[in-house]
Amino acid sequence: MRGRYLHNELMVHPLAGAFDCEDWQTDLEVPIRMGETIGFVDLVAEREGYCIAVEAECSAARVERDLDKAQALRADELWIVTPTRRVADAVQRRLGRLLIPVDPDSICVLTQGQALHRVTSCLPLIAGR
Repeated sequence: MRGRYLHNELMVHPLAGAFDCEDWQTDLEVPIRMGETIGFVDLVAEREGYCIAVEAECSAARVERDLDKAQALRADELWIVTPTRRVADAVQRRLGRLLIPVDPDSICVLTQGQALHRVTSCLPLIAGR
């Protein structure tokens, strides 16, 4: 994978494992064409036609690109997963400053712990909606 240890081993892989345990199909580093460039979505989870794009971020610097990749993928939800609450707050502030409309129902900014909890506790209730 393209990220470093924190990104891959501590953030992306545990989430992929949690999705797998809940019977979601997962793919890592999914290439997405965005015009003339290709981006990679860290984790794509799909079940019953519902698609979640997961981007692990250690800063707010790449938020706009995350939105572009999720849109190109036509994901139902984008999860921006951060290692700490402080980074999550920075991502939220960055999203708030964007001049493009952001649907709060389809974009989630979560800490790693919140994301894991959401996979195991909340998604079984909403999958297949």
